[in-house]
Amino acid sequence: MERDLPYLITAKDHPEKRRKAKASVGIKLLASGALLSDDGKAFVGGASLLDTDDEEEARRFEAEDPYATAGIRAEVTISSLAAEVVARPVES
Repeated sequence: MERDLPYLITAKDHPEKRRKAKASVGIKLLASGALLSDDGKAFVGGASLLDTDDEEEARRFEAEDPYATAGIRAEVTISSLAAEVVARPVES
């Protein structure tokens, strides 16, 4: 099956681990952000949208992620994402 879809990487973190700043990974990272608890008061994980159509590249990216190598991740899911990217202007 030919595909031209980005991969969305989501992860749940170990709650006892402290988060550290993430280094820049370059232009292939389309978006990245924190997953919040249901009450919105705590970080519980993260999500990254990687510009690749290669699942193995997405897996390598996740395996080399500073959060993964530090043992912060408790659970990781890598899925292809069929979505439209809609740019919105940033308010200043």
